[in-house]
Amino acid sequence: MIAKQSLHPEHYYDAKTLEVEQTQVFEKSWVFVGFKDQISQNHDFITLQVGNTPVVVQNFNGELSALLNVCSHRKAKLQTAQRGNRPLLCPYHCWSYKSDGALSGVPQNRTDFGLDDLAKKKLALKQFNLASCGNMLFVRVAKEGPRLDEFLGPYFNILEEISNDFVDPVQQGNYHWETNWKLACETVLEVYHVAGTHPETFAKFAKPEVEVAHFNGHTTGNTPLQDAPKKWWAGARKHLKLEQSTSYSEYNHFFIYPNLAIGLTNGSLMSLQTYEPKGTTQSQLNFQLRMMRRVDGGATSDAVKAAIKANFTEFNHTILEEDRLVAESCQANMQSIDSAGILGKCEERILHFHDAWRHDVQPHLPLRD
Repeated sequence: MIAKQSLHPEHYYDAKTLEVEQTQVFEKSWVFVGFKDQISQNHDFITLQVGNTPVVVQNFNGELSALLNVCSHRKAKLQTAQRGNRPLLCPYHCWSYKSDGALSGVPQNRTDFGLDDLAKKKLALKQFNLASCGNMLFVRVAKEGPRLDEFLGPYFNILEEISNDFVDPVQQGNYHWETNWKLACETVLEVYHVAGTHPETFAKFAKPEVEVAHFNGHTTGNTPLQDAPKKWWAGARKHLKLEQSTSYSEYNHFFIYPNLAIGLTNGSLMSLQTYEPKGTTQSQLNFQLRMMRRVDGGATSDAVKAAIKANFTEFNHTILEEDRLVAESCQANMQSIDSAGILGKCEERILHFHDAWRHDVQPHLPLRD
């Protein structure tokens, strides 16, 4: 038989599985934070949850630092928004911190706390590993582990190139899915479902074939585009004065384990998603759309973008909604079934994802067959 066994349904709703994933998958992996240009100004920040750990990546006068996003005083979140611009100052009692996590300010310290330098040092925020690949930022919560370039392998050069090419933000947002995070990831790891799930959308966009490459849990799926979207994007590039990537001109899709997906359309548009666990059967899909840089190196005005971006932003929304509905349908059946599904050769990217997941969790979690 060519087909191979998928993960047991229990691992898509089991609390112990998620507990192990948080520490052994997310906290030990390099997890995508955002783009450097999103936190280029002093006091800019991005927050995210990495496993069990709230993290803030903040700009301190040009120095970027990844720190625990929890005040040492009464455990309030330091930065409460997903992105923003404010000093690293607790909104509860105004304790403040430096780029290395050191406690820098305590109101009424002399009269009410009496913290000396040694006491302040013990209250410093934990600092995490932060590294960049081109314009992309990644964080690793675990103290020990491979460097980012070792973790990414051949994908380091790919991400470096595309992150420096696709520099014009178009749209960002998030969706709530009633699915386990793994099931959400799996929706983008094969084109076998396109005819059934996307007959009027993606099926008319790309051809039903894919060329796959992989390194550990990271994978590539290169799919030829239909003629119509190529013609549309040729016109869009002319109108917006965009360059076209010389390396990626079809539909080129990359998955970076554990939860980052990047799709490139005709060397012109980047669609990026991360899939964040919010519970055993809930996840949050965070997305960003970015266009290729302009030929003249300038910035495209919002008015010019508006004339054309509604087309592809609506297309992106429709595709994600179609995937959400079918994923939630599958999730609803997981607790009713006690046997694993099967995966065909056409779903080999999911197999690589599962192999990396098993490698991370197996020493800490009994796996069901």
